[in-house]
Amino acid sequence: VFPLSVAGRVALGRPKSFFSPPQAAPIVFGRRQAWGLPEQRGRTMSNVTRRDVLKGFAFGSLAMAAGGLTTGCAPTAPVSDEALAASGEGRAYRFAKRVSEVADRAELEADVLVIGGGGAGLCAALSAAEQGATVILCEKTSAFGGATTLSSGKIPAVGTVQQLEKEDGDSIGACVMDIMRPSNYSVRPDLVYTVVEQSRDIVEWTEGHGAVWTVDDALYYGQTAYRMHTTDGAGTGLTDALIASVNGTEAIETLLSCEMQGLVLDDEADVVVGAYGKNGSEPIVVFAENTVLATSGFANNPDMLEQYCPEAVPAVKVVAPGATGEGILWAEELGASLQNMGAYQGHAFHGVDNDKTLEQGVANNGGIIVNQDGNRFMNEYGGYSEMSPHVLAQPDGIGYLCFTDLQREQSKKFAEWEEEGIVLRGNDVSQLAAAIGADPAKLERTVSDYQKAIGTGMDKFNRSHLPASFEPPFYAVKLTGEIRHTQGGMATDVAGHVLRADKSLIEGLYAAGGCTEGFSSRGGAAYMSGNGLIQALVFGKIAGTAAATETRGEASLSTWEKSAADAYL
Repeated sequence: VFPLSVAGRVALGRPKSFFSPPQAAPIVFGRRQAWGLPEQRGRTMSNVTRRDVLKGFAFGSLAMAAGGLTTGCAPTAPVSDEALAASGEGRAYRFAKRVSEVADRAELEADVLVIGGGGAGLCAALSAAEQGATVILCEKTSAFGGATTLSSGKIPAVGTVQQLEKEDGDSIGACVMDIMRPSNYSVRPDLVYTVVEQSRDIVEWTEGHGAVWTVDDALYYGQTAYRMHTTDGAGTGLTDALIASVNGTEAIETLLSCEMQGLVLDDEADVVVGAYGKNGSEPIVVFAENTVLATSGFANNPDMLEQYCPEAVPAVKVVAPGATGEGILWAEELGASLQNMGAYQGHAFHGVDNDKTLEQGVANNGGIIVNQDGNRFMNEYGGYSEMSPHVLAQPDGIGYLCFTDLQREQSKKFAEWEEEGIVLRGNDVSQLAAAIGADPAKLERTVSDYQKAIGTGMDKFNRSHLPASFEPPFYAVKLTGEIRHTQGGMATDVAGHVLRADKSLIEGLYAAGGCTEGFSSRGGAAYMSGNGLIQALVFGKIAGTAAATETRGEASLSTWEKSAADAYL
């Protein structure tokens, strides 16, 4: 069963709703049971740590994937004039191939093909299998997890058992407003309402697959209620649970180091019937009734990042190795509408001298950030993502987080920083200036202005969370900005159908997660914590269920309708 957690509903364009109970027998669209290459059958996957991912556990796979974007992607044989005429398109594609062009490859078949094994792909595979479908799940790197493994494992959720134990004054409408506020309400409300309406269900559903959620004790920045849920083990713990469930599901065949290189189209029309690529070194084609792209964003694709998010190019990349954007390019050439391509999640607190994300709490509790000249340049009490471009815009993209004993005493990381030798000190402003290489006169003016602001309660950067004082001795750590993931991609409706600009569907194609249109902003680093993860989990589940229950060619645009349950209480 795919229960609605609230009265809000998704209207599907097909009589067979994907909210209906699972079928008694597997859905078979005239194809045989899904299968994998012999060496892949029954293979058990385990997760990896955040550091394993960032150190390049799958660079071999990524080298193949990167090559696929520039070489070996053109059709190996021309499409016949008759086929082009029948399609009504007459297009030659860079990535997509026709069925007749992949006839020499080893064939695999399933009801649903899911490409990408991060949070969205894992959820899509599980939900499709729950509907009775056979599933092939392909991941181009050597381990599942993707950006979800790197995440903090946090999502905002309303109405869960955990939240109700802490407070009962929250509402769907209030959460929606909190998520939309950073973008100045410019993102699509239907996407935001859908994830919030489904937030309780996704917590309960993932619990059924082994995840353990708790509500944070602190009121999270930007949230007006205690609703930020965190999984045990953060992102790694969440993906470990989902991977274990995938491994235990007989209907799901998993292929690691399986680099899909493009979509496969019917010979007679631009209808997606699967994808082709390499399983290890073996050329393969996977045919499926419906295909789900869960291929992540493009933060690890330098060309796309330069094109769409140029201000983030100098940022330290704390990104999934597989976030190379090819799924977006595949869909784009078929006419998919791309939205919010300039949006991304950054982080303003990357330690230059220890190559780790620093503790933002030091700034929240009254620390200030100055540039190499000794000047402040922003309000330091804000969203970690929104602050990242401010840091990157400074000379050499460098800032110094300056603080006093008041912040040191509240820090959970100061002792670790001392042990790592990254803390700079000064018994007065001039000594601190010498330690960080700043102009002493400018830093003296900066500190003096801040001390006056504390006394008057009026800061020139409109900072409202001011410390009791800012007196020596002083400390500093060197920082720069990060990019975590991009937040733009192909447009989808609320059932995960990939849309063209005219809102027509690309038949046979669904998408979820980082390769799709996000709802953090229309462009830039505006971001609410948990946006990327809740989008991946909820729409991964929705897209997988829809792909398993809809017949290719019969689906139509799915729309969201507001209900009384969506009120701001």
